Amino acid sequence: MGYNRFRAKLLLHVGLALLSMVALMVVLFRTEWYIAAFCIGVLLAMQLYALIHFVERTNHDITGFLEAIRHSDFTQRFPEKGGDQTYTHLYKAFNEISDSFLKIKADKQAHYLYLQAIVEHIGIGILSFDKDGNVLLLNHVAKELLHQPHFTNIKTLNRVSEELLEVLQRVGSNEKALVTLHHNHEQLLLSVHATVLVSQGKSIKIVSLHNIQAELEEQEVQTWQKMIRVLTHEIMNSMTPVISLTSTVNGILEDELEARQAGEPISEEALEDIQDGLKTIERRTTGMLHFVKNYRRLMRLPLPELQTISINNLLRDVHTLLKPYFETAHVELSTYLVPSDITLQADPEQLEQVLINLLKNAMEACEQSSDPSVEVVAYADETNKYKVRIEVRDNGAGIPDEVLDRLFIPFYTTKKQGSGIGLSLSKQIMRQHGGSIRVKSKAGGPTVFILQL
Repeated sequence: MGYNRFRAKLLLHVGLALLSMVALMVVLFRTEWYIAAFCIGVLLAMQLYALIHFVERTNHDITGFLEAIRHSDFTQRFPEKGGDQTYTHLYKAFNEISDSFLKIKADKQAHYLYLQAIVEHIGIGILSFDKDGNVLLLNHVAKELLHQPHFTNIKTLNRVSEELLEVLQRVGSNEKALVTLHHNHEQLLLSVHATVLVSQGKSIKIVSLHNIQAELEEQEVQTWQKMIRVLTHEIMNSMTPVISLTSTVNGILEDELEARQAGEPISEEALEDIQDGLKTIERRTTGMLHFVKNYRRLMRLPLPELQTISINNLLRDVHTLLKPYFETAHVELSTYLVPSDITLQADPEQLEQVLINLLKNAMEACEQSSDPSVEVVAYADETNKYKVRIEVRDNGAGIPDEVLDRLFIPFYTTKKQGSGIGLSLSKQIMRQHGGSIRVKSKAGGPTVFILQL
């Protein structure tokens, strides 16, 4: 109906214009009615203007509607009543399309707000970005974990942690990684889990950041409880046979004393049994004594006596101390110092103890290699010139994954003669110095222990 009206009105404008043109031609060439010709010419001009305006108005309305759609402006309204009836159906169609788009936009906005509320409600950090690193989504938990109130590209995280930035760029879909962050004196252990999806032809990576430091500390408490149970079990297992053996030796001795009182000589076999029993008791109690000493050493670690020390001097002293030990084992020991020496407040004896323990472990780990070598590398942290990292590297066979997770558990050891407290003790010392100790290893080596101070 609207199209028929538009066509009829268009034909009317064209017809009137043609009639005026014919009339003008007749008056000009058949008569001398110049005034009438002038009037007809004016009328023809008005009709042509009306025709052009009629067509341009339609184009203008369609162009305006399409521009509004292109800019997502669905608030523009067209008059359906009180205007030219020719455009009523056109304007009504425009308004209905705008209402449909407006509803879609409102639904989309509602879904976005709903999603945003869910993301903000989640107790873990959520971060999403495109292949260029542009941040698309960031919730408040992620901001707090990263100590960054706002950033638009993940490359900004380079000043927070180079390791974190490298992991975010490298981690693939359904892959996980662990990253340690340090802020002031706070240490966070982030579990990073990524998912990659393609939306509208663009690759988007969604990353969850979960601080598992509290869970690890809880696990550590459980480990200590387990250690106490192990300690109790070990003492009971050692003392029960000692008590039984003591009772047996005492019985043999009483029998021999009674026999002696009766005038019989002491049996050589009985003396051997008593001697063997006493040696066994001595050996078992000595083992328990060593075990308890190790336990006390682990539980009663003294507070560090802080003083200003030079990292390079510390490494030189440890190198000089252990060099003969390494030469005897035919293991090469190399030490690389900090180019610009760094001093810090620390307990030199405790740090020496940590380094000695790591270096001895590294030497034992690579003794079976064809060309065994251990390196100690110290360098300044690029993100903070007042921090230093010390790495102890060996070219041994590496550490299996199932062992790697248990290295710092007290009394856990893979050595036949090991006590299982060295690495746990080292971790406590590093904690008391406000630092950390980590290990990186893979099958076939190398293995790297990293101290950060």
